Amino acid sequence: MASPGGLPDPGYAGPVDAPSASAAAHRSAIVAVLLLTAGYVCLRQARLENELLIVLGIAGVVIGLPFLGPPAIRVAAAAGARLPVAPRLALRDLARHQARSGAALAGISLALAVPALVVIESAGSPPPPRANLSDRQLMIRLANPYSEGIPDRTPAQAAATEVAVRDFTVTVGAPIVIGLDVAMDQRARRDPVGGRTPVSIGELIRDAQNRIRSMYGLEPGDGGGALYVASPELMRYLGIDPGKLGPGTEVLTVHPGTIVFLSDAEDFKQGEVPPPVPSAPMARPAYEALPTSLLNPATVQRRGWTTVRAGWLIEAGRPLTTAQVAAARAMAVQNGLSVETKDTQASLMQLRAGATGAGGVLALGVLAMTVGLIRGEAARDLRTLTATGATRRIRRTLTATTAGALAFLGAVLGVAVAYLTLAGIQASEIGRLGRVPVVELAITLVGVPLVAAAAAWLLAGREPRSLVRDA
Repeated sequence: MASPGGLPDPGYAGPVDAPSASAAAHRSAIVAVLLLTAGYVCLRQARLENELLIVLGIAGVVIGLPFLGPPAIRVAAAAGARLPVAPRLALRDLARHQARSGAALAGISLALAVPALVVIESAGSPPPPRANLSDRQLMIRLANPYSEGIPDRTPAQAAATEVAVRDFTVTVGAPIVIGLDVAMDQRARRDPVGGRTPVSIGELIRDAQNRIRSMYGLEPGDGGGALYVASPELMRYLGIDPGKLGPGTEVLTVHPGTIVFLSDAEDFKQGEVPPPVPSAPMARPAYEALPTSLLNPATVQRRGWTTVRAGWLIEAGRPLTTAQVAAARAMAVQNGLSVETKDTQASLMQLRAGATGAGGVLALGVLAMTVGLIRGEAARDLRTLTATGATRRIRRTLTATTAGALAFLGAVLGVAVAYLTLAGIQASEIGRLGRVPVVELAITLVGVPLVAAAAAWLLAGREPRSLVRDA
């Protein structure tokens, strides 16, 4: 059907509203709703504990997402009824060739749903912890890879290790070297592979009836490692007033709960309460690897405990170089020690950026493989347009609209399904979804379609080689 000017009638672009295609889209929408609802319910009921429900929930979401393609394409074609001729024909062509465009949209949606899920989840996660150390600090500790205890050493071995550490600090020009001591209870259990467990503290956990439910060990392994003896040098370095360790205070700690010595709680039974340790609060150190709990030296003497050198805190006058860190590790290996330096792991921001970029590239790749095929289905319309005087700009607009529409629909469906999946997984913490990664989602929902449309515009526009026969 032609308009009076000779161009194809913009209101006609093939049998878009054929009853069979409309019915197929309706059936697809119903199947999609059923599968996505079932997946959401399974994920919500699983609560990250039931593996079978988790698998079923993810399968329902992944299988249901492609069924959203045909109804989404038909909605886009209907919404473009008032657009200019070229964009309208492009959207109508997507609806006419619903099977191929629906498959392409499913691939794009899945390609963008996975990175969107990673980005949304990371945005709702707690902020990354503070740095463990500065770039001028080192924590050197006695190392026993097969035991949590402190390795047994003779006085000669301990003296040799002390000399090796001090000699190393001279080579890096470290003005601050603080020995870290732990307390040893003679009754402490001895690890079968050697070494003894130092004195450590735990926090009593009570239930709703204020009864002791369990005991959670805070040290070692929580932030600052072992419970170190509060030497004057260490307290001065941490900026703690020595007056806080009065006669009635045995432990300074950043933990606010009821503190007990784990050695006192080894015979802990239901209904028996270990004696609480008189403690006082201390400010949390600037870096996570620094001590978070300190033991009063008077308590060590009163209880008959002994002290053992367990590590060293070293701070150089300037940032440590790669060669100096390598020298520290070599010295540690030779003397049975371990070295902790500033953590340089990638942040959540880098993870989100990488996921967004990878998803966008994958979606554009899927799009590049399918837009040409979809436009090939409409080659006859393109020849008709060319024969009736359509310009290169119109041909470019057709391809750009096809690519941009598929990318935009895929981004919308992928992000929506990602939110649906996380809403089911995090039903008890739904508030975390309120932290929206605006930049990353804007790149997905706006940037990817714009890049797709721009690339299609630049690469399209060539006239058909023949105006009278199919390629």
